[in-house]
Amino acid sequence: MERGGWWRSLLARVTIAYAVGSLLLTTTVAFATFELTQSRLLSDAQSQHLEQFKNNVTDVRLRFQALPEDPEDIELVYGDLLAQLSTPNGSQPLLSPSPEQFRGRGGVSEDDLPTNIRARIQLTDLEVLQQRYTRNGEPRYVLAVNLGDQGVAYYEFVSLADVDATLQSLRLILVGVAVGAGLLGALLGWYAARSALAPLPRISNAALAIAEGDLDTKIEFQADRDLATLSEAFNYMVEAVRERIEREQRFTSDVSHELRSPLMTLTASVEVLERRSESLPDVAQQAVELLSQDLERFQRLVEDLLEISRLEAGAVQLQLSRFRLAEFLDNVVRGERHQNVVVHHPPRGDTISITADKRRLAQVMTNLIQNAKKYGDGDVEVSFEAVGEDIHIAVEDSGPGVPFEQRERIFERFGRIGSSAGNRAIETGFGLGLSLVAEHVRIHGGTVRVTDRIDGQHGARFVVQLPLGEHVDVVEEMAE
Repeated sequence: MERGGWWRSLLARVTIAYAVGSLLLTTTVAFATFELTQSRLLSDAQSQHLEQFKNNVTDVRLRFQALPEDPEDIELVYGDLLAQLSTPNGSQPLLSPSPEQFRGRGGVSEDDLPTNIRARIQLTDLEVLQQRYTRNGEPRYVLAVNLGDQGVAYYEFVSLADVDATLQSLRLILVGVAVGAGLLGALLGWYAARSALAPLPRISNAALAIAEGDLDTKIEFQADRDLATLSEAFNYMVEAVRERIEREQRFTSDVSHELRSPLMTLTASVEVLERRSESLPDVAQQAVELLSQDLERFQRLVEDLLEISRLEAGAVQLQLSRFRLAEFLDNVVRGERHQNVVVHHPPRGDTISITADKRRLAQVMTNLIQNAKKYGDGDVEVSFEAVGEDIHIAVEDSGPGVPFEQRERIFERFGRIGSSAGNRAIETGFGLGLSLVAEHVRIHGGTVRVTDRIDGQHGARFVVQLPLGEHVDVVEEMAE
């Protein structure tokens, strides 16, 4: 099964979803909080400055009304007037008796005026103009009014540096909170997803154990109501599967046993007819010959079914012995009189020994060779090699091969592959030979698989993998 990266797992997706969700939520809240706070701080600052500005405007108008028509020192008058203005908020006043004259306090001059304020002030009369702007990197707030009848314009400049510093600190805090909330959300999502997915490994392991034949596997989740329901359904399913398999096994075994008696009777009767075939007409002789062949096939089927039933029921006792593999394979080929079968010996192959049940391993090799001869063209090649602590025995043919999607099914009981172009057509037989191969190899603690030929030629390559050691770990429970 193909596996993607970590980010494609359910745990990762839930963690990322929590992180992104919490980050979006906190970012939205932080943005709204910053905007509201900024608006409130600036509004409060402007309101305070506006009240003070209006008081100073009233004072300026009254003082200008009290001025003599021709004061002796106008500069001194302006200086006294600016000095007497109240600026508790740190504002800087600027007077403009005419568009060309400006008198300021605190170092301000006409250069500090925004261009649009300076242009608009001449078009208004007693209307307070306000604007926020930045000069030399410093945020400022200016208020202006044209006193009209006196031909005087009055300005006040207020620094918003303190408010801006407060907003910058708030911005950093909110960004930190958003990032922290995102990380916390990711951690919370990871913990929640891991807690929710914690039962999955147990369920997966139980499913794998059942797939490998351990039908006694159970799962228990009593502490969680929802998982308890799942475990009850899972265990009920396993029990139902086990009962069905047991019924099928009993049925196969019972039918095979029941068939043996009439089969023996039929076989004995056919033998009598064969001994007297010379006295029978030609048509009857042909019928007896066909009947004998079908009975032989039927008898093999019954024996194979009984053997599979014993293997599945665990009623098999392996007769293990140590023997040389090369000599064993040569004897199998010679003993079965297999034609066009070549056994390839690797270097130092005569020194390789294996511990196994010789009779059952011989049946494995015979079934594989017969299968290769039936569906392959040309010679059948048998080879073996030691790989680590295992031995690999390969049987190759030159037939059409086995389609990839059917390479597991071919080892199932009665597994048959449909006849079509490029497929390994099964036209005769009952589909039990390779099933017996798989069962015999399994109880030896090995595996069997089918692949393409490694030389790139057409054909199938069946590989039996068995342990080499003196002691074989038999996975089948042996009957007492």
